Amino acid sequence: MSRLKRYVNAWSRHHRSGGFGIHSPYAYRFVRHVWRQPLPYYAYEGIHQLIKAIKAGTTRRQRRDMDLVSEKEARLLFRVANFFNPQCILQVGAATGVESAAMLEVSHGSRLSLYDPMLENNPLAVRVLQSQLYRVECYDDIQVATDEFLGTSADGESPLMALVNVPVEDDVLNRLLDARCVLVLRNLSRNPLMKALFDACRRHMQAGQTYTNDKIAIVIPNPKLQREDFVLWL
Repeated sequence: MSRLKRYVNAWSRHHRSGGFGIHSPYAYRFVRHVWRQPLPYYAYEGIHQLIKAIKAGTTRRQRRDMDLVSEKEARLLFRVANFFNPQCILQVGAATGVESAAMLEVSHGSRLSLYDPMLENNPLAVRVLQSQLYRVECYDDIQVATDEFLGTSADGESPLMALVNVPVEDDVLNRLLDARCVLVLRNLSRNPLMKALFDACRRHMQAGQTYTNDKIAIVIPNPKLQREDFVLWL
């Protein structure tokens, strides 16, 4: 979405982010209690201090190059993980590790499957995740990571969640969608390939809902939900 279009529909996005005009009970609950939950969570202070420490030692350009998540997005990731409470999370691209730390904060029993073939060249992410590495399985092959991640929910009962920071093949996302995995896609406004992946997800889905502010998107491929897309304000 262009800056001009974002400006023109800003009021509409803000209005809907309050739940106004949303008829689906599920979507209303998700928007009010997950997307725009106004109350503080116990994890917020830790997220704030972690991002603050990274900012203190870097320039704005460095933070952009290392893909430092915003505090708003990190809090949203925590809330999404808290809402679905997955026991295993797949993350594509380590970024700075802040996203991983935020999602793992929900449950001390959860585990992270992390795909990033360049992780050894990312000392910041390794340092951020140092205390949680016993809960993190690292992969340098996306197909192997996806196979083993989906195998954790062979019973079809355990909820699945995946965070995608960098582009992957369409077939990987289609497999995750078909397995009813909740997807979070970041960097939509910065990377045209990520925006294309989100568009491909929406085309692939026959049911379920998506929520986005055109920077980050949440895809919920629940077959019990009517097919709807929501453009919101975060």
